[in-house]
Amino acid sequence: MKVYEVLASSRFLLATMNRNGVSADDIMYLDMFYEYRDMLAEGRKEAEIRDFLSNKHKLSASTIKRIIKRLNDEYKL
Repeated sequence: MKVYEVLASSRFLLATMNRNGVSADDIMYLDMFYEYRDMLAEGRKEAEIRDFLSNKHKLSASTIKRIIKRLNDEYKL
């Protein structure tokens, strides 16, 4: 499949992502976000979760916080 074919078939989704400032690169943080959400549901404190994920993924706690906030933003269609 050619690049233009992928873009054409995903045009609506990609345009909506672009309008909302969502980067396709954020997909690499999706599993981490699910892990964050599961740990939060278990009743763990946010600071504890950020520290754990920071060590696990070799990112700063502030980067983890920024990623979580970005992935948790409301999406406008």
